[in-house]
Amino acid sequence: MERDRAKGMLWGLIVGDAFGSPIQFTTMNGHPWITEMVECPVFNLPPGYWTDDSSMAMCVMDSFIRQGKYDLRDIGLTFVKWLNEGYLSSIDGQAFDVGAATHNSVLAIHLSGSLVNGHEEQQGNGSIMRFAPGYLIARKLGNEKIIHEISDLTHASEVVRKVCDDFAAVLDEHMAGKRTQFGPGKGLPRERLDTSGWAVSTLQAALWAFNSTESFEDGLIAAVNLGGDADSIGAVFGQIAGTFYGFGAIPERWVKAVKTWDVVDALVERFLDALELKTDN
Repeated sequence: MERDRAKGMLWGLIVGDAFGSPIQFTTMNGHPWITEMVECPVFNLPPGYWTDDSSMAMCVMDSFIRQGKYDLRDIGLTFVKWLNEGYLSSIDGQAFDVGAATHNSVLAIHLSGSLVNGHEEQQGNGSIMRFAPGYLIARKLGNEKIIHEISDLTHASEVVRKVCDDFAAVLDEHMAGKRTQFGPGKGLPRERLDTSGWAVSTLQAALWAFNSTESFEDGLIAAVNLGGDADSIGAVFGQIAGTFYGFGAIPERWVKAVKTWDVVDALVERFLDALELKTDN
């Protein structure tokens, strides 16, 4: 189950991102209720295009595959290549949907080589939207500091580091097959959730969707239809639920709706191979 859960974590991120992108920036009740991949009017894109959430996660995977090891500086430089050249973007040659904190931090990596960027007030969800690959590397190497180091590339905040720790604890439970009890339960009215893009509230919104449903499909629909920063809420939910339910629980039609899904899947499989995660026989 370990590889299936890890693959579910990675693909859950990508599917959740692409699913939620079309209704990001909307109010909670100010958008059509979506239940399938739809075109994205925000960026005038067909269904299934991923955003910065998945691109940055792919950059972490790509670095680990190429280097054959964890290399923080190379991860940072791969972020630079994404920002400047659209590397691993769903739009050829163009990075898009990039938050100001992330943009400025990646620019700092490019200009000064700094591997710690941002400040305490920058508490956006840029670290947790791309979290899965770094978490899996840290777990493989037995080095918890890695999740903070990758986070600090763009969001050097104690609050964000604490959110990363909470997120890692949830994924630890799910990798072990234990359903987490962390986060708000199904009794919390959805209207009380904050969907603004704050790291703390994004994790809470994703956990609310997970704790309020009993399947990946129902949970992702609940998560992205919260609106607001819907792509990142979807990406965080996808990591949580994909780990618990496993890759096989993600609807195949959603996986195959992702642009060049077979190329994406090959990247995911190469990353899992590099981590030496074995398929159960």
